[in-house]
Formats: sequence, C-alpha cells, structure tokens
Amino acid sequence: MKKIQVCLLNIFFAIACNTATFADDFSARGLVKAKSRAVLASEIGAVVDKTPFRSGDNFKKGDTLIGFDCRLLKSQKDKVEAQTNASKAQLANARDLEKMRSIGALDVTLAKADFDKARAELKIATLNVERCSVKAPFDGTVVQLLVNAFESVDLRRNLIEIVSSSALEVEIIAPADWLKRVSTGQKAQMEIDELGVFSEVEFIAVGGAVDPVSQTVIIRARFVKLPDDILPGMSGVVRL
Repeated sequence: MKKIQVCLLNIFFAIACNTATFADDFSARGLVKAKSRAVLASEIGAVVDKTPFRSGDNFKKGDTLIGFDCRLLKSQKDKVEAQTNASKAQLANARDLEKMRSIGALDVTLAKADFDKARAELKIATLNVERCSVKAPFDGTVVQLLVNAFESVDLRRNLIEIVSSSALEVEIIAPADWLKRVSTGQKAQMEIDELGVFSEVEFIAVGGAVDPVSQTVIIRARFVKLPDDILPGMSGVVRL
C-alpha cells in the first residue's frame, strides 16, 4: 500500500512539474521579414537593353537594375533642348526690340510664353530619359527577374522584385496573453529553424489589435545582432 502511495505521489509531482513547465514555456512562431520589399515596374514603354542582376544577386542603392534602349527618347530630348534654346534667344531678342519700341509688350509676353512652354517640354523629355534606367532604391537582393533583355515592355509592366537584405525584422504571431508579459524594449531569444542558431531579438511594437477569432496578436521585433546568412522568409520559435 505504501509503495502505491509513493508511486501516486511521483506521478502527481511529475504531472505538476510538466504543467508548470508548460505554463512557463511562453513561445510563439516568428517570421523574418524585410522592412523594404518592392516590385519595380516600367515607367515608359521601351525595349529592355540590359539586366545586369539576376535572382539572388546583391546590389547597392543607386545601381542600375534594368536598362532600356532609349535612343529615340534621347533624340527627342535633344530636339526639345534645341527648341528651348531657340525660344530663349527669341525672348531675349523680343525684350531688346521692346526697349527700342519696335514691338509692343504683347509680343514680349507671347515670346516668354513660348519659352516657358519649351522649358516645360524639356523637363518632360529629361524625365523620360531618366526613366530609361531603373535604379535600386536601397541596398538589397534580387528576388526575381521578371523580364529578359531584348523584350519590349509596356508602361507599368512589372520588371524585377527586390528585397532589402539588411533591414530585417521579426513578425511574431503570439497568444493574446503575451500582452500582459511583454513590452517595447524587452528582449527574447529566437531559434531560427533554417540555420539552427539562437539570436537575441528586441520587441519594437507590441499589439495593435487582437484577432477576435484566434485570440492572437502580432508583435514586431528587431535583431539585436543580425545573424550570418539570415534571409527574409526564414522562421523560428521566439521564447520569453
């Protein structure tokens, strides 16, 4: 009888310990996300001239990701620039003639209007030439190249998908009761499944709203020190 009581006590304590461990094990899944991710589209209709970066390639801010054959647009810009210079000269001549009372103020006003119009058209032509190359808005990595060289693309055609490789954060889907236990600036440990390493994260935004169905809340965190080889899309377990 005494042995039975001892066994029952052992079972009771084992269950109690497991229950306590479960209660103290506050963990949730976290997803590594890039703060900057974009699909860049064409702002002009043209033929793709060069695609220097492919999927997985790294680039720096300001690098040319896509280049277009813009000989026609550049020639149009040269033409508009010449017209602008001519309009500027005509305006200067009109002002000189007005001083000599050879023409009236209306002629000067019309000459100035022609010059302003030509200058506006030059700005448009210059902007179109600048759109002949798609520049990287941030340091990052190519996710997917959506066009090939020599393809003719239309306006607003998706060209390339890119992601920031340095500005990463963790999005955690946690039980709503985490709101009682976490706060901005608090640190936790994340085990990254794909790398098999632990990394310290710091909560930067806690709970904008609780999902009424799943009773979960989204918490954002940043890496205190960015792990080597970390990539957007990796995931793991965050433990308090």
